[in-house]
Amino acid sequence: MKLPQLLLCFLLTSFFANAQNRVTVSGHIEDSSGTALSYTSVLILAPSDSSLITYALTNDEGDFIFKNLERKPMLIKATYVSYLPHQEELVLPETGDLNLEKIVLNPISKELYEVVVKTAKAPISIKGDTIEYDASKFKVPPGATLEELIRKLPGVEVDKDGNVVAQGEQVQKVTVDGRRFFGNNTKVATQNLNADAVKKVQFFDDKSEQSKLTGVQDGLREKTMNVELKEEAKKGGFGKITASGGTDNRWNTSGLFNRFDKEQQFSVIGYGNNTNQSGITWDDLQEFQGSGAYNRYSGIGDFGFNNNVYYSSSNSEESFNIPYNDLSSGYSNNQAAGINYNYLKKKKELNSSYFFSRSDQQIDTYESRINLLNPTATFETTDQSIQENLTGHHRLNIRFQNEIDSSNTLTLIGQGRYSNLNNSLSSLQSLIRSVDSESSMQRNNVNDKFSMSYQGSAIFRHKFKKNGRVLALSFLNNGSKADTEGTLKTAVDVLNSSDPDTYFRNLDQLNASLNGTQLIKSSALYVEPIGKKVFSESFYNYSVTNSTVHREVYDLSNENAETLNEDLSRYFDNRIVYNRFGSSIRFTSKGNNLSLGLAGVRYDLNGDFSVRNSSPSLGQVDKTYMALTPNIDFNKRMKGNQYMGFDYSLSMTPPSISDLQPFKDISNPLFIREGNPDLQPETSHSFTARYNKYDPATFIRFYIYARGSLYTNRVVQNQTINPETLVTTYSPGNVSGGNSGNIYGSIGFPIIKTKFSVDIGGSPSFSNYISLINNVENNTSRIGYNYNASITLTPIDGFAFYAGARISNSETKYEINTQQNQKIINRSLWARMNLKLPKDFYIDSNFDYSHFSNERLSFDQKVPIWNAFLYKHLGEKKKWEVRLSGFDILKRNINVTQQASQNYVLFREINTLSRYFLIGFTYNMRGVEVKRYR
Repeated sequence: MKLPQLLLCFLLTSFFANAQNRVTVSGHIEDSSGTALSYTSVLILAPSDSSLITYALTNDEGDFIFKNLERKPMLIKATYVSYLPHQEELVLPETGDLNLEKIVLNPISKELYEVVVKTAKAPISIKGDTIEYDASKFKVPPGATLEELIRKLPGVEVDKDGNVVAQGEQVQKVTVDGRRFFGNNTKVATQNLNADAVKKVQFFDDKSEQSKLTGVQDGLREKTMNVELKEEAKKGGFGKITASGGTDNRWNTSGLFNRFDKEQQFSVIGYGNNTNQSGITWDDLQEFQGSGAYNRYSGIGDFGFNNNVYYSSSNSEESFNIPYNDLSSGYSNNQAAGINYNYLKKKKELNSSYFFSRSDQQIDTYESRINLLNPTATFETTDQSIQENLTGHHRLNIRFQNEIDSSNTLTLIGQGRYSNLNNSLSSLQSLIRSVDSESSMQRNNVNDKFSMSYQGSAIFRHKFKKNGRVLALSFLNNGSKADTEGTLKTAVDVLNSSDPDTYFRNLDQLNASLNGTQLIKSSALYVEPIGKKVFSESFYNYSVTNSTVHREVYDLSNENAETLNEDLSRYFDNRIVYNRFGSSIRFTSKGNNLSLGLAGVRYDLNGDFSVRNSSPSLGQVDKTYMALTPNIDFNKRMKGNQYMGFDYSLSMTPPSISDLQPFKDISNPLFIREGNPDLQPETSHSFTARYNKYDPATFIRFYIYARGSLYTNRVVQNQTINPETLVTTYSPGNVSGGNSGNIYGSIGFPIIKTKFSVDIGGSPSFSNYISLINNVENNTSRIGYNYNASITLTPIDGFAFYAGARISNSETKYEINTQQNQKIINRSLWARMNLKLPKDFYIDSNFDYSHFSNERLSFDQKVPIWNAFLYKHLGEKKKWEVRLSGFDILKRNINVTQQASQNYVLFREINTLSRYFLIGFTYNMRGVEVKRYR
C-alpha cells in the first residue's frame, strides 16, 4: 500500500476512534409552572475543581444541546436570573448520546437571593436586551488585552481590522463604566486595556441621539459595548510611541498618549512619515475626538424627519472634522499634531480639541476614457497628468453640554478652521477620433488658496412636567472666506476646424477669486403626547444663506501686460432662503414604532451677477420652488432578537445657484461648463427595508437590506459635443425617469463556537440613468452582482487566521451605442494571519490579490500585495516591541480604477508607493494594571 493510502487510512481510523469517544448531551429547562426558560445559561464543569469546560444558552423553547463532548466525568449546571441554580453529575452511557430528563428551576426567595447571586455566577447572562459576560470565567494569558478576552466571548467576533461585531452587528460605541471612552472607536479600549482590569463586558442597543433629545422612542438603536472595570482599575493612562526607518529613506513615527479618570480625559497625538500613511485612521480619529463629541445631530441642530435642511456645504478638506487623508495613491510626506481635553462631571460635559495637519502629495495619473458621440460613433480622451498638492490645516472644536436640571439641557458648540492649500497641475490631454485625427492640449495650472471658517451653534431642550411633552430649539451661525490666486496656461492643437470654438484656444491667464458665505439657521421641535402610545411631533426649519463670489480673469500679453477678460470675469451675489414646516404622528408600543409625517418645503433662490462688484448687472436669478414631502418610518423589535424596519420619503433638492447662472468655466478648454437658468429641482422617491435576526443560543445571525430610488425629475449634465473639434460643453438639465436600487443579504454562523466561524453575503444591484448627449436622451442601464465570503479561525491561543473572497460583476448597456456595452469583472482575495512563536516572537502577514478584467477593452490586470511583519515583545511587562516590516514585498502596488457609466467607459491608473522595508521600535504605555489574585 502506498504512503498516501496508508496516511488516509490512519486519519480515517483516528477520526472514527475519536468520534466514538465523543458524546452529545441535550436537554430541556423549565420553571416550576412548566414554562420553558429561554436563554438559560447551561455550564459543563469539571468535577475536580468546577472549572468551566463549555457553556451554552437554551433556545426559545428552553432546549439546549452540547455536541462532541469528550466522554469523561462532567457536571452540568443551569442558572437563570431570580431562580435557584441546578447542578448535577452527568451519568454518561458507554455508547451513544445522552438526553437528560427535563430540568426544573425554582424561584429564589428574597432571603436567599444575595447568597445565590454570589455563588452562582454564570459566564453569560441575558437581562432584558443586555447580554453580559463575566470576565473572570474566560481565561486569558497574563498581560492579555481586552481584545484577546473578547475573542473568547460567544456571539462576539473581532474582525480582521480589529472591529468588534456583537450579535451580528458592528459595535458603534464603547463605554467604560457607562461613559463614552474616547469617542466611538472600540479599538482604543480593546487594544489598550488590560483584560485583568475588566470585571464585566456588556452589549446592548443604546437609544439614538434623536430619541435621547426628544424623549420619544424612535426605534433606532446603536450597538454599544460597556466595559465595567474592577474598583482598583479606575484610574490610569495608556498610549504608545513608535519610530521606524528603512529602505529608500522611508521613515515613520507616531505617538499617542491618553489619560482618564472619573472626570477627565486627556489626549496628545502626533505623527510624521513619508510612507503614504496619514498616521491615524478614521477609527483613531474617533478615539482622539473623545467622549461622544460632535455626533451627527450636535453640530447642525436640524429637527424633523430626514434631517435634510438645505445649507451650503464644503468639501472634506475644508470641513471642521479632523482629516484622515486617504493618501493611498501617489507619494506623500505627512505631519500632524493635536491635543484633546474632555471634562465630565455630574451633568456637565466639555469636549475640546485642536489639530494641525500638513501633507505634501504628488500624484502621477494616466486616464483613458471612451465617450459615446452618437449611435455609431465614439471618441477617446486620454489624460497624462502630474499633480502636486501641499495642504496645511488648523482646526479647533469645542462642545459643552449642561443638564441644567431634570427638565432643561443646553448644548453649545464652537468650531473653527484656518487652511492653506497650494496646487500645481501639469497635464497632456488628447481627443482621439482615429489614428491620424487628434486634438491635444498641454495644460499648466498653479493655484494658491487661503480659507477660513467658523461655526457656532446652540441647542436647547425643555421637558415639560407632562410625560412625553418636549420642546427643542436650535440656532446656528456659520461663516467662511476663501481667497484664491492662480495661473492658467494652455497650448492647444485643434483638429479639423478652421473656426474652432471661441474659448478653445491658447490661454495665458491670471485668476483671482474672493469668496464669502454667511449662513444663519434655526429649528424648533415640539412633541406632544396624545396618549401613552401616540405622540405628535411638529417642527419648523429655517435658514438663509448669503454668498458672494468675485472672480477676476486677466489675459497676459507677450509683454506681461494684464488685461481684464470681461467675458470670463464675474461677480455673484446670491441668497438662498429655506423654509420647512411639518408634522408627524408616532405610534410606539411593545417594540412597534410607526411614524407618518408630511412637510411643506419652500426654497427661494435669488442671485445677481455682473463683471465686477461696481459693474452694471448682467442678469439675475429669481426662483421659488415648493413641494409637499411625505415620510413613513416603521420599525419593529420582536422576540428572539429580531428586528425589522421600513421607511419611505419624497425629497426635493434645489439646483445650486452656480448651476443656474449663465456663466462659462473654461479652466479646462476641452471640457467647458456653463449654467442653465431654467433648471428645475431634483425630486425622488426613496425607500429602504431591513430585517435582522440573531439567535444567542446558536450564535447564528441573518441580515437583509433593500434600498430603492425612483427619480421623477433628475438633474443631469447635458453634453454638447462639437463634431469637428470634439470639445464637450456641459450644461445641467432635467430629465424625467431613472431609478436605482440594491439588495444586500448576509448570514454568519459558527462551525465551532469561538474558534471557527463563517460569513457569507451577496448584493445584486441595478440602475437606469438617463443622460443627454447633443440633446438626445441616452438610457444607460447597469446590473451588478457582488458576492463575498469570509472565515474567522482562532482555534488556539496565539493563532488567528482570517480570509475572504469577493467577486464583483457589472454589466452596462447603452441605448444609443450598443457596440460599447461593457462587462467588468473585479475579483479579490485577502488573508490575514497572526501567529505567536516561542520567546514572545510574533508574525503578522496580510495578502491582498486583486484581478481587474474587461473583455470589451481587452483589459486584464492582476495586483497581488503582500505585507509581512515580524516583531517581539520585550521586558517583563511586554511594554517594548521591536518590529521588522515589509510592505508590498512583491513590488506590484498600483492604484487601478475601471468604471462604466452614463455615456462613457473610464480606466484610470495612478502610480503609488511600492516595495519598502522598515525596522522600528514601539513603547506601549498600559497604565491600567491590577494585582493578580490566585
